[in-house]
Amino acid sequence: MERFIFYFLLFFFVKKKRLKKHVDLIKTESTFQVDLVNTTQPLKLHKGGGSFNGLNLITFLSRPAEPQSQTDGYNQSVTRHGKYYSTENKAKNNALRTALPTVTRRVASLTCLKGGAKESTYSLSKANAKLDTERVREQAREDREASIIVNAHDNQREVVLKDFIKEKNLNPIYCYADLQLESTKKKIQTETKNLSGVYLILNKVTLDYYIGSAATNRFYARFYNHLFNFNGSGGSKIVKLAVRKYKLSNFYFLILEIFPDIVNKENNKKLLDLEDFYLKSLLPNYNILTEAGSSFGYKHTEISRIKMKYNYSIERREKIGNLNRGKSLSSETIAKLREKALKRITLNYPEESILNMKKKSKPIILYNKDYTVFGEYSSIIETANSIKCNEKTIRRALKTEKKLLKRQWFVKYK
Repeated sequence: MERFIFYFLLFFFVKKKRLKKHVDLIKTESTFQVDLVNTTQPLKLHKGGGSFNGLNLITFLSRPAEPQSQTDGYNQSVTRHGKYYSTENKAKNNALRTALPTVTRRVASLTCLKGGAKESTYSLSKANAKLDTERVREQAREDREASIIVNAHDNQREVVLKDFIKEKNLNPIYCYADLQLESTKKKIQTETKNLSGVYLILNKVTLDYYIGSAATNRFYARFYNHLFNFNGSGGSKIVKLAVRKYKLSNFYFLILEIFPDIVNKENNKKLLDLEDFYLKSLLPNYNILTEAGSSFGYKHTEISRIKMKYNYSIERREKIGNLNRGKSLSSETIAKLREKALKRITLNYPEESILNMKKKSKPIILYNKDYTVFGEYSSIIETANSIKCNEKTIRRALKTEKKLLKRQWFVKYK
């Protein structure tokens, strides 16, 4: 028992002696500084016991910054790797960790004893200045290299865009790059608000492009649907596939022309004519349709043709026809079907009503593509029965500008 007490007292005495000469080292953003609150004399750091000797001081000065400690006048402690050593009791040690006021710090020369034999004096201010100079030079070199890369990339990008605009003889109102940035999206949304017109999406890698038109306050919706809305039905599928392949950063969004009026049903035709002008003059290769507002000119891919042929093949038709063939209905089902058929109201128009409808119907003239007359008909229904097509198809063709019907005739009212 006496031996245990002896060793315990010896350990406590040695530990207290080691911590006696420690000072508080506080690491700022870049370097260690010495706390000189109560003294202006050069301070000595002894080797061992958590202090720093002359050999490892500069190594610690060049390490990345650690969190800065805040003390309340306790200048006889050392902060190292987040641990606090103090000559005082545990209560003061805890107070050192939680104290709020930051003490005044001044830089002085630091005398370090190397093994207790030789002395080496390090000027902390000079060490700080040297390290700061090296860091500034390194940062300047990195910034310069990054700037060269960015400038070269920007210059190349500007050359590609300028050459394209010059080659196509364009004068765009707005040109947007870096479409992947949120700031660019917000800029497009702000600058194109309440505007309508014609836009162009350019792939700077392949120089393929897409042309479209946007009604009033719809520029951003078009931009988003083409380039961001991959799961939605809106936007060009070809453009979306290209964005996935080449990445969004390799695309431009250009506003070619602004439509002067608010788009409505009456002047929507003028906006489509403006889009049609750019489609026919620039011939964009991302556009499937070659005419604005029409599906004329659309060509199905070979895969689509094979799928359609399969859907309408004789084999599939026979399978559909044989679904209910040979099946007998129960007497209850037959009775229900008969009762429903008897209750069905048939529209029996009197002869006068039929004559009035015929008088109101407009006669139709069909022309061949060389503008020779193919035939004259008293109504749309009679025309549909004659050429074996749906009357809705004829009505739809009559509403278009070219009046083209089934790519074979021109249809007009007489």
